[in-house]
Amino acid sequence: MRRRQSRIVTVLIHSGAVVLLYLAFSGALYLGLQVEPLYGNIGLAITAVLVAAYVYFGFIRRK
Repeated sequence: MRRRQSRIVTVLIHSGAVVLLYLAFSGALYLGLQVEPLYGNIGLAITAVLVAAYVYFGFIRRK
């Protein structure tokens, strides 16, 4: 029972992280297409760093 609850929490955390990454990507696209292309490039670079950190800490480096 305890392992199942832990797995559900893990799935919820990963789902939340994916939603936040999607929002960051959407914000970067908005900045690039509507505001200023330089801001969009900076936003996409930040989004790429966040995705790399998510993959590293979420999947590669396990406890």
